[in-house]
Amino acid sequence: MDQSKLKRCSASSSSSSHAEAAADATDSLQKAERELDDLETEFNSRKKQKQEEETTEKKKECCFGTKDAKGNNERTIFVTGFDSSGSRDEIRSALAKHFSSCGELTRVFVHIECETGVSRGYAFINLKQGVGEIEAALTLNGSDLGGRKLLVTMAKRRAEYYCHVNFKGCEICRAMFAAGRLKMYRWKRETGNGKFTHVSPQYKAMCRLHLEATKARKMAKSKTKEG
Repeated sequence: MDQSKLKRCSASSSSSSHAEAAADATDSLQKAERELDDLETEFNSRKKQKQEEETTEKKKECCFGTKDAKGNNERTIFVTGFDSSGSRDEIRSALAKHFSSCGELTRVFVHIECETGVSRGYAFINLKQGVGEIEAALTLNGSDLGGRKLLVTMAKRRAEYYCHVNFKGCEICRAMFAAGRLKMYRWKRETGNGKFTHVSPQYKAMCRLHLEATKARKMAKSKTKEG
C-alpha cells in the first residue's frame, strides 16, 4: 500500500516537473520572440530614420539649390561629352581647368540628378568678359578631355537650356521645371523646335567687329616677327 502511494506520488511529482519544465521553455521561447520583435522594430525605426536623413541630405545637395543653378543667358556655353562618372566637384574642377585658357570663368553648372547623384552629362559655363572669351571657348569644340571628345556650343541652341526632360529630382527640381516648361514652349515656337536660332543684330555686329580686330592684331604681330 505504501509502495503504491509512493509510486503515485513519484509519478505526480515527475509529471509536475515536466509541466514546469515545459512552462519554463514556453516562457523562454515567448521571451525570445518578444526580444526579437523589439530588435526588429528598433532596426526598422533606425532604417527609416536613416532613409529620412539621406533624403534630407539629398535635398540639401540638389544642384538647383546651389548658387550656380541660375545664370543662363545668351552668352552661356553648353558643354557635353565629358566623363560623367565623377562627382559634381570633380567634373566642375576638370571643366574649369580645361576652359581656364579662354578667360575668367564666373560659373560652371553641372546638372546632377538628385535621386541618383549622377551627372546628366552636360554643363553650362559662363565667362566674365564677352565675345572674345566666348569665341575662344567655342574653339574647344572637339577638344579632348580625359580621353573624351567634347561638344561645345552656345547654350541657347540646346533644349537643355530651357528645360530638363526624363529627370527624377526633389521638390526644388520640380519647382525649377515648372518655370522651365514655359521657356521650352517659347524656345520651340521661336526656333521651329530647334531647327533655327535667332541672334540679335547687335550681337552679330559685336562678333564681326571682334573678329576683325582679332585678325588685325594677328597680322600686326606677324609683321612684327618678320621685321
